[in-house]
Order: sequence, then structure tokens, then C-alpha cells
Amino acid sequence: MNKTIFLDPGHGGVDPGAVNGARFESHDNLRLGRRVQALLERQAGVNVAMSRTLDVFVSLGDRTNHANRVGADLFVSLHRNGFTSPAANGFENWIFTTASAVDEGAAREVLERVIEVGVQSNRGIKRGNFHVLRESRMPSILVELGFITNTRDNELFDTHFEAYAQAVARGACAALGITFSGEAPRQLARIQLGAYTWPDNEAGARRDLARIRALPGLQDAWLVIPSNDRAERD
Repeated sequence: MNKTIFLDPGHGGVDPGAVNGARFESHDNLRLGRRVQALLERQAGVNVAMSRTLDVFVSLGDRTNHANRVGADLFVSLHRNGFTSPAANGFENWIFTTASAVDEGAAREVLERVIEVGVQSNRGIKRGNFHVLRESRMPSILVELGFITNTRDNELFDTHFEAYAQAVARGACAALGITFSGEAPRQLARIQLGAYTWPDNEAGARRDLARIRALPGLQDAWLVIPSNDRAERD
């Protein structure tokens, strides 16, 4: 039987959440939510329901009603933190005040994987009386992926965006005993590094090809011979 994970990108529309200049928490939450959704569907075969897929306002009641209606097995609310002091930083997970060990276990699964990626500080698992945690009828966690009001936390969020999305997806799957299959498919960038007169400069082309093939992280390299437009890989 397939499991259903409900992803709740916090805020949206007229409610931007925490703000740092032109950067809105609601936008970061939505971008992360969409990526986690794709990973869960593609690499774990999980049914994913979303509280929102656009930059629109959704009330707290509508979010939890939706999750309860679809009978989700886990509720994951995605947020970025904010504070008046720009020095505040770090990652934390929230569960309801009287949450069970199941909720705490889910929060810990996500927490540990995000910490492995790298954060400024680990603020741990906290308990609070938030609507989305209180009114959802399934294990529920609220993830705070760094402070949007902290420069370094924003740098980490942008640099490790894919790794953070993977960590949340993996942690959610682990909480439900779901296998998460491997890493995300890699995308390859294609670059033309040089053009040579042929066959006058064949020796130079082959010499540079050998150097290029030795570069770390290069998937492949070859010569395209103009006389018959074929790729020579040897």
C-alpha cells in the first residue's frame, strides 16, 4: 500500500512569512517544497499532496483540512526562520507540545540528515502549539531550514539546496519505512572547448583532448572529425 506525504510550503501570496530585503520566506518554502515533491515521487514512489504549488495564500485551516481529507501518513511543513537579530542562525525541527514518540522520531530522521549536509548550528527538536501540528491527524513536523534573516544561513540554503531537499525527502521516507532509491539523476552540461584546423593541427587537437580527458568531473570528451562529421572517442 502506497504511503502519502503531505508537504506544506509555509506562507504564500499576501503572507510572505519572514522577509530579508527582496527575499521572501514563502518563495524559498515553495521552491523547496516542489523539489522535495519531485524527489519523493521519482525516487520513492510516494504519493505526495501539497498545500500549495503556487505563490498563493492558503489558510492554516485549509492546509490541515486538506491533509486530513487525503489521509496523509506524514505532514511536513517547510519553513525558513526569522528574527530581529541577524546573528540568529541554525536549523531546527518542531513537533506539537504533546506529540508522540512517532512525531519525534520523524523530526529526528529529518534533523539528522540535514545536519549531515551542514548547518551553522543545530538547534534541535522543539515542541510548540502550532496549528499545523495541532490540527493534523497524522504524525507532523515543522522544518525550519535556517534563518532567512542570517546571511550565512541563506548562503547555505542556496549552496546546499539540492542536498537539503534530498535530506528532507530521505528523512521523511525513513520515518515511514520507505526505501529512497539512490541519488537524484545527474544533469550533464555540454561544452565545446576548442576548434582546430584539420588535419593541419591534428597533433595539437589530440594533445589537448588528452589533457581535457584528465580533468576531474568530466563525463566524456571526444574529437568531431569534420571530413565525415563523426565523433572519434579513441
